[in-house]
Formats: sequence, C-alpha cells, structure tokens
Amino acid sequence: WILDKRRGSSMRGYLETMGVTELAIEAHEKGESDHDTINIIEFNDEYFKIKKMSRVTDLGLELRLGQEFRQILPGDRVKTILATSDEPGKSVKIVSRMPTMNGIATVVDTKTLQREGNLLVLVQTLVIRNERSGKEHTTVRYFLPHQGEVGAPPVTAKGPTGKPVRGR
Repeated sequence: WILDKRRGSSMRGYLETMGVTELAIEAHEKGESDHDTINIIEFNDEYFKIKKMSRVTDLGLELRLGQEFRQILPGDRVKTILATSDEPGKSVKIVSRMPTMNGIATVVDTKTLQREGNLLVLVQTLVIRNERSGKEHTTVRYFLPHQGEVGAPPVTAKGPTGKPVRGR
C-alpha cells in the first residue's frame, strides 16, 4: 500500500499533539512530500503484521489479535499495543499507549479496506489523545494498492527504538 499524497490529512496535528518540535515536524512533512510511504500488510483471523517504510520510518510489527504487546523503549519507558478486529482481513483497530514529549498519549489507529469503484483503498484513521492535556487530534490518510519494487529504506529511516536502521 502506498500513501495517496493527493488527499487526506497531514501528520502535523498528530505530531503537535505528541509534542514534536516545529523543526522536526517540518522535516517530517518534507520527507513525506519528497518520498513515498509504503505499508506492507498481512492480516488474518489471528494476527496483523505491518512493515512501514518511509523517509523517517523503517518499522516492522507483528501483533496477535486480542493480545497486548509491550515494548520497552529507551529510558525504560513502556509502550503497549493491542490490535483487535470485528472484521478480520477487512479492518483492524490498534490501540497504543506510549510516552511522548508531553506525557502519555493514547493512539487509536483504525485501518479499513474500502471499495471505491473498481479500486480497493486502505483508509487509516489516527486519533491521538494526550492524557495530561486532554488535547486530541484526528488524522485520516488514504493508501492505494502498490505494485512493483520496494527499495531499501533511506539512511534517515528509524526503526522501532528510534535509532537509525543499520546494515541495509
């Protein structure tokens, strides 16, 4: 799946709610504008697996539906992720709780396959809520089917721990 840059929301409001600096937001926007964002997804009754690749991310994640996943981040901070689905293979809801620059945030990431004429589109709705401030933001993004080669991630891409990806 490849991000449709012609429609949907930018990540600015999401990143602002996380407390990301203006300079980092501008770099993210430029990276997303200049480079493709690709998601490779496998999804069935038992698990949801995604590989996200962009200028800023090279991240793979496999979640067993209904089972909470705990990830230890630098500084012994903990991120929890729970994926569920009422329609396996068609939609998934991923709820994450994670530390951000402004305290704990809860993110509800819903991915749904939607038919538009003869085309199947992946619609992502991200709702982030800062638990301390109560600030909330919704971002909607559209992904189109992608065929062809997926190149190596750029040297600027970061993996799940926020460290640059090495050895690729």
